[in-house]
Amino acid sequence: MKQLFQMMGDLWFLSRPYFSSEDRKKAWLLIIAVLGLTLLMVGLDVWQSFSRNIYYTALQQKDLSTFLRGLFWYSHTSEGFVPGFFLIAIPALLAGVYATYLQQLLQLRWRTWMTRSMSQQWLHQNTAFLIAMQAANMDIGADNPDQRIQEDIDRFAADTLTQFTSLFSNLITLVSYIGLLWVLSGPLVIFGLRIPGYFLWVALIYSIIATIITHFCGRKLINLQTQQQKVEADFRYALVHIRNHAASIALTGGGKREQGALTSRFTAVYDNFFLIMKRSKWLGLLTSGLEVLSGNFALLVGSARYFAGKISFGTLMQLVLAFSRVQGALGWIASSYSSLAEWRSNVIRLAMFQRMMARAREYEQTIERQTIPDLSDMILQNVDVFKPDGSILLQNVSLTLPHGHSIALAGPSGIGKSTLLRVMANIWPFASGCIQQPQLRMMFMPQRPYLPLGNLKQILCYPLEAENYDDTVLQQILRQIGLPQLASRLKDEEVWEQTLSPGEQQRLMFGRILLNKPDWVFLDEATSNLDEDAENILYAHLRQSLPNITIVSVTHKPSLQAQHNLIIDITRFKGA
Repeated sequence: MKQLFQMMGDLWFLSRPYFSSEDRKKAWLLIIAVLGLTLLMVGLDVWQSFSRNIYYTALQQKDLSTFLRGLFWYSHTSEGFVPGFFLIAIPALLAGVYATYLQQLLQLRWRTWMTRSMSQQWLHQNTAFLIAMQAANMDIGADNPDQRIQEDIDRFAADTLTQFTSLFSNLITLVSYIGLLWVLSGPLVIFGLRIPGYFLWVALIYSIIATIITHFCGRKLINLQTQQQKVEADFRYALVHIRNHAASIALTGGGKREQGALTSRFTAVYDNFFLIMKRSKWLGLLTSGLEVLSGNFALLVGSARYFAGKISFGTLMQLVLAFSRVQGALGWIASSYSSLAEWRSNVIRLAMFQRMMARAREYEQTIERQTIPDLSDMILQNVDVFKPDGSILLQNVSLTLPHGHSIALAGPSGIGKSTLLRVMANIWPFASGCIQQPQLRMMFMPQRPYLPLGNLKQILCYPLEAENYDDTVLQQILRQIGLPQLASRLKDEEVWEQTLSPGEQQRLMFGRILLNKPDWVFLDEATSNLDEDAENILYAHLRQSLPNITIVSVTHKPSLQAQHNLIIDITRFKGA
């Protein structure tokens, strides 16, 4: 019961935002339309059971005229007007087609809204970065957010609507056929005890027993399905990782090592899926056996009244159909257990991801940050910088970065230079103290350049819109940064991260600086893949093109430190 409440809570947690969003009117209209068509289909199915009764009885009596009317036209019975089977089948077919279409339309709109919402949350306030930094310290899963957004949302929308409409259909079917089954089955006398509507009680007992057995046989599938999604995503990520680093793997001769890692990850996929197969085998045998037994059991029990001459052949077949519908509705959980387990595992993963993003956003900067219009320098006062696990990295950082200077933050590798830069950029929440900064435009450049998907012009202008810049201006910048060979390729769309060398990628980052014209620029080992002459030229271009710029560089290279007129060694702030 606890798991049921937890599942309903997760489902409400994920569904409520969309059905109360700006798209709620269309969403509810589609839901109502789908449920209305489902209700119509169940009603037509009940009506068809009466037409079946007519033409089955006509077959028994060899009444050709009534048989044809029961199939193609209509009949008058003691129950009233009954349309022929095919007169009902045509609207039932149309209702089924449009119910599926409208459900898929709702699924598409729901997926679109959730994808946009979750991707915005993932990228808002550096949540993606915070998740990556805190993954090891979270007590909830942080694996494969790309899979959650791309695959899990799609499956959640599709499976939730499928299970919801299936549940609604079975409830309506149960309500529609339960009275019919009660009337058709009649009483059963056992040892002088008269049991009215005995067929209904048989269906109820049969379904309860089947559901209990199925639950105990298949309950482990939920955890197995959840684990399968994780190991599949881990394996897929490993393949993408190899594709993105194919050159490095080839140069270092790491193919055999990577093959071993892939084999290990795929073994996890294989082993877990094999467990699913074994569990599904017994579950499938059970559910298939129950389905086969169900129809024949109903025929066997109902045949007693038929052979006693109390009901016609048509009524017997209608009774079997009613039993099948009632038993199917009551045993929906048992017959759908495998798909329900897979859906439940998907809900768990998606709800976990949503909560993980909410938790990441709870890590707010404890630094007092003041933006002062009349201030020209950046001042750090008593700043403590921590690792995600809470241990101290830098302690009592108090320094002034004067405007208009070239400043180098020096110190051995791993001391915390890059992390201090992230604190200044307001993306590292594990810090305290006070930072006073001027109201000027600032730009931060990481050591590893980021090249988004797109053409070269879009990459050079990132994160600004490329359409706002003239090609001749961009071509001039490419020549300035030492990439004249790319001036004619602005519209070319390639995987530039693999096409350009690391040094060429870092040159592009300097092109972005020249294009953005910031007042302050912070460079985190931004020339680590360039030789000394290239460094000197690029820094000279910055000072020449942007004479009032303040440059703050993180480096431990003496040659680059010589390019700056102020060197701050942060080793003295090293934490205990």
